[in-house]
Amino acid sequence: MSENNNQNQQNNQQNQQNQQGGNQTTPEFDYDKLAGIISGKQRADEETILKNYFKNQGLSSDEMKQAIAAFKDQKAKNTPDVGKLQSDLSTTQNALMQERINTAAMKEALKQGVPMASVDYLLRMADLTNVTDENGKVKDDALTAAVKKVLEDVPALKGTQSAGGKGFNRIGGNGKDDDDVDQDMLRGIFGVKKK
Repeated sequence: MSENNNQNQQNNQQNQQNQQGGNQTTPEFDYDKLAGIISGKQRADEETILKNYFKNQGLSSDEMKQAIAAFKDQKAKNTPDVGKLQSDLSTTQNALMQERINTAAMKEALKQGVPMASVDYLLRMADLTNVTDENGKVKDDALTAAVKKVLEDVPALKGTQSAGGKGFNRIGGNGKDDDDVDQDMLRGIFGVKKK
């Protein structure tokens, strides 16, 4: 019978706890306050450890204070500047992205028939601000449109094409002996008849 009473009491206690648990709300925490408490605790622990170490080394209280201050200064110097590191990383990523864009634009310009000597000028004139997507990948269609826009505005960048764009370009004379032309001209001047 005492076992039944004990079980009934335990069941009643569990029911009451469950009812109370259902009515309880989750406590809210101020995380900044918690971070401050933890940081303060860490500093206090650090100073206690340093004081004990320096006391074991046989330093006086003034020497301990100086040693602790020197330790903290050294620690501050050795701590990397996260803001500067993030800034450097961002700058490097931007430079890399610009190089990717320029390389892709150069390839597109060469594909469009722009001579290598004119590619640099085309890159300076092209509006390459919107040629990447939100993930940083180069959009080929936007890049092609930017290059074509510059070539429409400044067709001289494309260079000259030979007739039909195929075959050999003739350089120099027509391949005939020009000596006859000179001789005929001299004969006409001096009134000599052609043989």
